Amino acid sequence: MPEKETFEKLAYATIKEKILSGKLRVGDHISEASIASELHISRTPVRKAIARLEAEQLLEIKVNRGATVIESEMTASHFVSLLEIVEILVLQTISKLENKRITFEAERFEEKKEILQKHLQKKQETLYIEVLFDSLKSFVHLMQNSYADRFIQVLENDFDLKAQKEIKVLPLILAAETEQGMSLVIKNLQSGSYEEARKNVKELINKFIVQTFR
Repeated sequence: MPEKETFEKLAYATIKEKILSGKLRVGDHISEASIASELHISRTPVRKAIARLEAEQLLEIKVNRGATVIESEMTASHFVSLLEIVEILVLQTISKLENKRITFEAERFEEKKEILQKHLQKKQETLYIEVLFDSLKSFVHLMQNSYADRFIQVLENDFDLKAQKEIKVLPLILAAETEQGMSLVIKNLQSGSYEEARKNVKELINKFIVQTFR
């Protein structure tokens, strides 16, 4: 792969991660010079990366003002990008539990799963999604990483405010798969089967990604 193309991909991934994670917020200016300096590359690949992000409607470029982060709907492709980051954070949490030999409190997450079931049975869809995010936040918090905690909070806020209707119904469509996935992850973490738990997470996230594009 040509070096220039590699630098462009690096700049693209860096800026996009800052936007999706909430480090860069709506209205914030994107400085070509700052990104180039941070990555130790020239401004040309940064400029091309910014143009790609404008095409994805994450940025707006104005003459004499440069690029700024804009309010955008949570489209299918945007949602999938977020899911991929969620997968990374959850897998990192599992690795920390394994490497630090942290005791996993399975009962706590079994209780959350039971609450999810009750909300689903009563067709309390908003409450179901709130508890689902709470379960995700509680799990990722085990990693003790403020960046990860903030990302999940930003994700929940964006899902609530920006997600298109077809995105918002995904957790409900995949409720049975989510329950099964949670059960397997809880069981495998409780028994110390960390690799199996990782597989469970990847399979569940993949189901969400596949359903997103149906």
